[in-house]
Amino acid sequence: MKDLNKNKTTMQKTMPSKHKSYIKRAQLFGTVLILAIMSLTSLLVTGNAGAAQITTRSLTISSGVPSASSQTYTYGFTTATTAAIQSIEFEACTTAIGTCTGPTGQTINAGTEASRSGWTNATTFVRNATGANGCTPAANVLCLDRTQVAGETAGARTLGWNTQTNPSTANVAFFIRITTYSDAAWLTSVDTGTVASAVVQTLTINAAVAEILNFCVGSSIVNDATTSIATDCTGVSGTSVNIGTLDPVSVNVSPINTNGGDNKNGVAMVRTNASNGTVIYYDAIQQSGTNHLGTLRISGASCNAGSVSTDQCIDAQGATQAAFTPPTEKFGMTIGGTNCGSTTSYSCVYASGTNNLEPSTNYVGAAANAYGTSNGFAWVESGTATQIADTPGATKVIDDEALVLRFASISAITTPFGSYTAQADFIAVPTY
Repeated sequence: MKDLNKNKTTMQKTMPSKHKSYIKRAQLFGTVLILAIMSLTSLLVTGNAGAAQITTRSLTISSGVPSASSQTYTYGFTTATTAAIQSIEFEACTTAIGTCTGPTGQTINAGTEASRSGWTNATTFVRNATGANGCTPAANVLCLDRTQVAGETAGARTLGWNTQTNPSTANVAFFIRITTYSDAAWLTSVDTGTVASAVVQTLTINAAVAEILNFCVGSSIVNDATTSIATDCTGVSGTSVNIGTLDPVSVNVSPINTNGGDNKNGVAMVRTNASNGTVIYYDAIQQSGTNHLGTLRISGASCNAGSVSTDQCIDAQGATQAAFTPPTEKFGMTIGGTNCGSTTSYSCVYASGTNNLEPSTNYVGAAANAYGTSNGFAWVESGTATQIADTPGATKVIDDEALVLRFASISAITTPFGSYTAQADFIAVPTY
């Protein structure tokens, strides 16, 4: 060994000076490299080595609308370490890792605890506007603390925080880095993890509902307020009602199934989404002849003015409803009731008054929503539009409610024989 050292010394003495310089540089570089590695190792060991990874973590926001304020952010996460949790830092960033830049327009440094579940200790967190050590409050940094030295068992929990403001940029994700601390001053970290969410532009769905009116008039064998007349207007047909052969000793009231009658009533069905109501009118069609052109008459006949029972026109009852009594000659119409048998969109029961389409004064067949004709009949023969129904209640729309039109007549002993006819035009006026 002594000889080797001697040889080494001899070699260094005889080595050129530039070679000696190379050796010194190599030795210096090796020393620096060793120091650098030691420093890096020190940083890895002392940086955030005590913080474990929060698992099964999520963020639920109450609205994804950009810039929406007064929002509640509910954090769900599973802590990995059983330890006290006395302070938490929430840091909103545009990226999940690296330098944290706060999302434009976002403010999380506000509000109070809104909800919680799964926590071992009931002490709530409060916002700290001053912060310390590992948590410096800012628009994108929320510092929470509490005094609770008892440990929190590792496990799943949620924490809701209100009065949060979303980022202002649409269709962009944001990330919130969460760190829990065992002390109340954000010094000793316990667990850490990152959650993500996004705000998106509002999607507007456009649609239009057109004005609807299905109004049809026909005849039907239905003689009540509950039996379905037709599923809709496509099922309403018939253009006439025959109330049979009249005589002076009894009143013929539709439906008549004997003595020439066809056992039918008239019907006027309405379906409309008019939100401001619908009014139904009729007007007597004026036939050819003289006088009393709009009543039950022999078309083309010359009739006398006034109430005369010896001509070929049967006197109309007029605008005021009344019961018919033999042997006074009369013709008229009433509404037996509003038929709800085809209504499906809402509850409709005429007997309970839940129908929307109501017979008007002088055309209500029977009192107190009773189906029938006990109130009598009316008929305006002049051709003037006369209201027979409307929608007086709070709900104005109508789904296939039908007016059951019942006709009545009686002849006098002196009424001439022949074939008598009356015609009417019906009009629906919806207001949208």
